[in-house]
Amino acid sequence: MMVFCVIAGLWYSAAGADDSEEKALSSRITAVKLYQNQAAITRTVRLRFKEGMNRITLGSLPPLLYDWSVRGSLPRNFTGSIVSLEVVKKALVKKKRKEILDIEDRLKALRERDQFFVDELKIIQSQEKFLDSIMDFTNQTVSKELMTRIPDAKVWDNTLTYTAGKRKSLLARKREIERERETIGKNIQKWEFELSQIAGTSYFSTYRSLNTAILTNRAAMQIQQFADISDRYAERTRILKNPTEKVDIEKRLAVEINTPAPGEADFSFTYVIPNTSWEMKYDVRADSAEKRIGLFVYGNVYQMTGENWEDIMLSFSTGAPASAISPPGLKPWYLDIAAPSRSEALDYGEGAAAERKTAKKKAISKADMDRLQPDETEIREKGPYFEISFPGRLNIASSAKYQKKFIREFRLEKGSAPRFFYEAIPADVPSAYLKAAVRNTTGLPWLAGEAQIFLDNEFMGKAAMPAVAPDMAEEIILGIESRIAAKKELVKKYEDAAGLLRGKRRILYRYKLTVENRLPRGIEVFVHDALPLSRNEKIDAEVKNLSHQFLKDEQFEKTTRYAQGIRKWKLDLGAGAKAEITYDAVISFDKALQIQGVR
Repeated sequence: MMVFCVIAGLWYSAAGADDSEEKALSSRITAVKLYQNQAAITRTVRLRFKEGMNRITLGSLPPLLYDWSVRGSLPRNFTGSIVSLEVVKKALVKKKRKEILDIEDRLKALRERDQFFVDELKIIQSQEKFLDSIMDFTNQTVSKELMTRIPDAKVWDNTLTYTAGKRKSLLARKREIERERETIGKNIQKWEFELSQIAGTSYFSTYRSLNTAILTNRAAMQIQQFADISDRYAERTRILKNPTEKVDIEKRLAVEINTPAPGEADFSFTYVIPNTSWEMKYDVRADSAEKRIGLFVYGNVYQMTGENWEDIMLSFSTGAPASAISPPGLKPWYLDIAAPSRSEALDYGEGAAAERKTAKKKAISKADMDRLQPDETEIREKGPYFEISFPGRLNIASSAKYQKKFIREFRLEKGSAPRFFYEAIPADVPSAYLKAAVRNTTGLPWLAGEAQIFLDNEFMGKAAMPAVAPDMAEEIILGIESRIAAKKELVKKYEDAAGLLRGKRRILYRYKLTVENRLPRGIEVFVHDALPLSRNEKIDAEVKNLSHQFLKDEQFEKTTRYAQGIRKWKLDLGAGAKAEITYDAVISFDKALQIQGVR
């Protein structure tokens, strides 16, 4: 047994030996600028300098960071200068070794606990044998008493009650132990799998063989087995000292700073890291009576960078930087007699300047900035993008879950009051949509994102918020109004017989659109419908006998929907009023043609 103790001691002392690794200073994340596709991280550390060249290593940097993006800075009034910055990789062998030993300690504790239950089961087994012997003795005694004298029933009853109660408690305890051992078995399986993933198959195989040998030796008490254990222990120690599989990599920053005199200063450096992004989320709270909308803007953050952002200054940018910016070069279109083509430079002078001027976003006015409260987020224009800075320090953990951060509440009322109206699409929906025409007067671009819609303090559902630049108008869906009924009917369809005699087919569709206002107040509703549109000169499609003229809307007529044949009407309906729109859609074509889209 003494040999076993010595070997076990060597096992853990050698395994836990602290191999020397290069020491690196730690830095703290102080600020994060989050773009829509990555983040710029700022770290700071207080450094002491000696006169001359100072070589410093800063560790614990995430392996995902882009090496090319690292930039360093010293205070403006610092007399020293940065000579070089270099990102290096460090294999964390020591960290891996510690993880291996921690898992083995967990497994050892689990097996010790399982052995405790095994010992208790042996005790229960011996107690069950004792109860069996009592019953055997009682049976023999009863047989003799029945032959010689009147039996003592009370003694038998007490014996049966005792043995039955005792056996019942033993069986209950056995079931408890079985459940405990099942849980332990699952945990052992989980941690053994984790060990095989971290340490590798070769190490795990050696570990399992060694562990099995030790447990066998402990049960059998055979000293001669230790020779085999020693061989396996030597193999385990060799693998542990030279791990090669799945070693964690840490990036470090090697910095050289030259200073004319000793001193201290804060050194800051930034880097760009992927696996993180943010998007806008909205709560749209509309008040139909007051004709106003409260827009609550949030930033939904996703960050799986591997490092927690704790007590940081956070800012959002509406930009999504590319690693390399290179505009495409348009190829000239030349017509000439066969001769070598000649490349010519394209002129991006006045046209590009005008385009930049047109695309320039409207910033928040100075008066608006003066009204900002100290605890509000700050919104400002930064080149082609907008930047949103939070006033306090925040925590954002590295997680697969999105984390929502409130940006600001905006009120769309008074000068920017929204116009509420209804939109009906009778061909597809039997109800109407409540919508609001708003203008973005917030000074902040609204990015495309999901919006929760609340109408008169009632949750209506979720809708997609379109991208809206500052000072631009947009329509927002607020919900479905079932009290406005909409219906499209095909009243009549027939083919013109005269047309058939001339070798032509002429099909007429007569439609009726019905919209009924069941609200207790008058409404403004826009009715949309798709009319037949010919995409071939051999097919004629026209609309006749319109009961209501189309709405004249120059802006709508410039849209793709208008070009696709979508038309709309404007109706003013009083409370309980109903309106009908009728028209004929006439399609003519040669009867020999096979036409797609004929209903």
